[in-house]
Amino acid sequence: MALNVRSIDNLLGTPVPYAYAVKTEPWLFLTGHEAYEWRTGMAGEAVSGPAGYPLFGHHHKIRREADFIFGRMRRVLGEFGSDFAHSIRLDQYYPHPRAVAAYHLARHHAFGGYIPPSTSVVMERCFDSRSTISTSLIAVVPKAGYQIRKIHPPGVASAPTSGFVPVIVCNEFVFVAGQMAHGPGTGLDPRVIVPAHGACRAAGTSMDRLLRAQYFVADITVFPGIAMAWSARYVGQPHPFVCVQTPQPMPAPACAIIGDFWISTVS
Repeated sequence: MALNVRSIDNLLGTPVPYAYAVKTEPWLFLTGHEAYEWRTGMAGEAVSGPAGYPLFGHHHKIRREADFIFGRMRRVLGEFGSDFAHSIRLDQYYPHPRAVAAYHLARHHAFGGYIPPSTSVVMERCFDSRSTISTSLIAVVPKAGYQIRKIHPPGVASAPTSGFVPVIVCNEFVFVAGQMAHGPGTGLDPRVIVPAHGACRAAGTSMDRLLRAQYFVADITVFPGIAMAWSARYVGQPHPFVCVQTPQPMPAPACAIIGDFWISTVS
């Protein structure tokens, strides 16, 4: 498996090498993008505003951060022969929920009518303490035989402000956006709203073909319950999963867990 890596030898002037983009045909992985230059840590006037006038400009600083990130991601994808239309997974992390609205505006502007499956999580801080957004992206290089199929399962949707496709299928893989027991505009119902395995069935697969799961929880004390439910579901068939605590409430206050999944269509 050949790797084509975009990296720098000295992240922020330290001895640490850092790969901000990796290609392994046909997949592209862009990781940890924040609104600063890899070598110097400087964001530039386009993000921070003129010296002494940080509020000057047409957009809030958070929006300028997001525009910077997407502009660089677009350039990196272009170097590999891809673009946002061939993205298949997008994740973003914020130290405070106030960044979400501005980020969503920038995302709609950059991606247009197609936003891939996405999960947003509020974390303690970004890598750069001044950053309010950290973004990672998975995409594919367009070529014969590779296609992205967008799935909108009945009863599984994203909020209009988010606008992402809940599920996409790219060849033998299914990518499912972060799922909560919550429906946009409806809150929780007695069935906790999300149809059981609805996203998987709509994509022509099942949770039995799960490759990886990631859970974000507001309270880490729920981890034993998740682990027990996971073990009961996959008796004799272990699957990898990650559980990460977030320091802030979920986007839907009534929910305690967000889960996102990477699934194969091949038995």
